[in-house]
Amino acid sequence: MFTPQTVEVTEVVWNGEGAVEFNFNDGSMWEGAKRKDFWHPDDNWESRIVKGSMIRLWTVQLSNVVGFEYQAKETGEWMSVWCVINDFGTKKERDDMEDDYVHFIEEEGHKIGELIDAGKTLEEIDTLVSGEHSGNTYACALGLGVSLAKNKENADKIRKGHNKKWGVPGTKEGLVNPAVLTINVEDKDE
Repeated sequence: MFTPQTVEVTEVVWNGEGAVEFNFNDGSMWEGAKRKDFWHPDDNWESRIVKGSMIRLWTVQLSNVVGFEYQAKETGEWMSVWCVINDFGTKKERDDMEDDYVHFIEEEGHKIGELIDAGKTLEEIDTLVSGEHSGNTYACALGLGVSLAKNKENADKIRKGHNKKWGVPGTKEGLVNPAVLTINVEDKDE
């Protein structure tokens, strides 16, 4: 099974997004984790894991490290940092994916705005936009399309129809994002 080994970091060598070299107070050294594969890879781990930091290595068969945690100095809480199965994209790949995500929403939003201006119904718009949408990308694109449309009467009709489809009365402002869960708690004592 997994065996934890807690060690103090005496030196850290960061190699960009490559393998991080750790030296520990017991004289051992380990470099099995790539920086790009840390959980929350865009966090500033370089300022957290420094000389004097406590690391808990999770090992199998006494030497095979399968993950590690960092102990936050402020709270003493252990935070998962890396796991052997992690294989995240590089910073450039993550940024490119984010750019593609935003670009997709913007393209679809402009298309929806044009469809609204052409007098299309919500049902027609739903069939004419990409089938690659998640609930979030669709809601963002629809919101953009509604805001860009010059035909404000049809835009409001589309917005209200979308909201009604997701259980929100037409009198409410804004646009429902079906990817966001909202819990309405009513006071039963009233």
